[in-house]
Amino acid sequence: MVRGVLTATAVVVLGAASFAWAGPAGLAPHRAIYSMGLATTKPGSGIAAASGTMSYQFEDSCDGWVVENRIAVNYAYTEGGQALSATDFITWESKDGLHYRFRMRNTRDGQVTEEVEGHADLKGKGQGGVAKFTRPENFSMPLPKGTLFPTDHTLRLIDAAQGGNRTFWKVVFDGSGLDGPYEVNALIGKQSQTLPSTLVSPLLGSPYWPMHLAFFPVASPEEVPNFEMRLAYHPNGVAQEIVQTFKNFSLRGKLESVESLPRRGC
Repeated sequence: MVRGVLTATAVVVLGAASFAWAGPAGLAPHRAIYSMGLATTKPGSGIAAASGTMSYQFEDSCDGWVVENRIAVNYAYTEGGQALSATDFITWESKDGLHYRFRMRNTRDGQVTEEVEGHADLKGKGQGGVAKFTRPENFSMPLPKGTLFPTDHTLRLIDAAQGGNRTFWKVVFDGSGLDGPYEVNALIGKQSQTLPSTLVSPLLGSPYWPMHLAFFPVASPEEVPNFEMRLAYHPNGVAQEIVQTFKNFSLRGKLESVESLPRRGC
């Protein structure tokens, strides 16, 4: 899936977006760094330029999957001035896909603008559950039947692509904000040969799927997505190219480095 400028969901979904997980599909724990830049703008966006970095790290913690994301983008505005927007997001998800913990912090020019923290549990596979927040305040949110957490969603998405499916729709909760779960509609293109790259890594040696994901808040009546993501996604979980599209602009992420991480001893 950076509130107000980038959504933390878009960062996580690099597992819906959200993408480098390990699991039955043979996906690899790894650390990836992307350079971020402005791809397109629409009239009235107010954004003249954007540049920054995104780091994505996935680890196998034996009892679950740990993901750490950080994105920092400096925006220059058409009316003058600049602002540095940053998001730090860390999650843990149990390997059975039923338990989830999340913590997110947004800052603007170093000042905290939003913090979200809590945990969520599902009653069983295919069942609903509840998310309990401790920040910004204590409250509970019901999760509808069929909700998935990000890692489970990503593993199922890869399985769908490997099975030749061209669409994949699920409800996903990632804890990136107070909007609740998203309906995530994925369009999966035909697997293509490897992309040209100056990077030399065995993680980039496989064909990839072009994917297009659209995110619709379950609680919203809007018929247009809150945001969208296009990416070139390898079967091992490495996203080589990313484009995040919002209402008035889009950002492109280019993979600058990627390295495998050792599996922790269990």
